[in-house]
Amino acid sequence: MNTIDFLKTLYLGDRYCTKMVINGIDNNFEIHINCISRIRDILGKWNFYTTEDIENGIIVIDGVKKIIFDQSGLLPNDEIYDIYAKQISHNLYEFTIEASHVDDNSMTHDLTIKVIGESVYLIDPKKPTMKIIN
Repeated sequence: MNTIDFLKTLYLGDRYCTKMVINGIDNNFEIHINCISRIRDILGKWNFYTTEDIENGIIVIDGVKKIIFDQSGLLPNDEIYDIYAKQISHNLYEFTIEASHVDDNSMTHDLTIKVIGESVYLIDPKKPTMKIIN
């Protein structure tokens, strides 16, 4: 499955970011989410499908070339609204992460992070060495 279509199989509604890890040794960017569901419906609807849920799942962008945080400088600590990609060269994608940060006064701030990288996969912490790519 190609990168763009793979991201369309992720359901992140009502889920939140627990942490982000920039791994310089492995050259990847990890987004840890309390639960990742999959969309398997042919029409692209979630339909409350939970069979493949990954508790405390990790979305990994691999082959990172650049990370661009928006001018707010905030990190996601609440909802991940969407993650999508556009191909910018033969083996390079611009990943866009639209998310939110809730501050100490319970105010929500929207933010965007862009990552230039080569691929994306999921990790289930119960099987940490297995890359989920479809």
